[in-house]
Amino acid sequence: VYVTVGGDGEVSQIAKAAEARGAKVVPLMRTGGASDGEFGFPKAALSKPSYATEDQWSRLANKDAPVEDSAEAAVDVVIRAMETPQEAAKRLRSSMGNETTVVCIVSEAEDGAADSEALVKSIAPQLDAQMGSRSTFVTRGMSGVQETFANNAGDGSQVKNIMPFGQSSGFDKGEDINAGGDDEERDEIFGSVGDVYVTVGGDGEVSQIAKAAEARGAKVVPLMRTG
Repeated sequence: VYVTVGGDGEVSQIAKAAEARGAKVVPLMRTGGASDGEFGFPKAALSKPSYATEDQWSRLANKDAPVEDSAEAAVDVVIRAMETPQEAAKRLRSSMGNETTVVCIVSEAEDGAADSEALVKSIAPQLDAQMGSRSTFVTRGMSGVQETFANNAGDGSQVKNIMPFGQSSGFDKGEDINAGGDDEERDEIFGSVGDVYVTVGGDGEVSQIAKAAEARGAKVVPLMRTG
């Protein structure tokens, strides 16, 4: 990771070389010069990366923001840039509470089959009522079955939706938590945080998550009637 501060053509050259070989560049844009796009600084490095939020990137550029706010954003972006999926899973698991049973709901994107929806709509409030504060329910923030679960698991306070950085689920209930630069990284993280995985219908992606979960000792409960 390269953090650029102000700078001239030399800084731009270093940033270009770093970016060309796949390193991540975090420009402190509020410091001006190359870091704010001058001297041929690589344009792609000035665009918000997947591992930063809009707010964080804005604070790196805003000269009127308190220095402490920009510094905090810079630290967060650098940490996320370096975070591996394994480290992200550990971070999320810690934030949920290591004594909490994490139940993951696995389905394919936009699976809205009537039988699957009805089954999950019935299961969600029962799990919430019987497991309550002892558990956290986790989805991948996809519409269909996962959204149905989130909307019916009590008041949604025990639901977390793992989304790649910069994305949101749009769910009415549950809290979005960000990890991974894209869907593939998010899925790897999702497959590493749970204690129990409830699978609903699904495709090859669901099978991959179930295999990864089972391989590390997590329990998989397939709702076989959903196909």
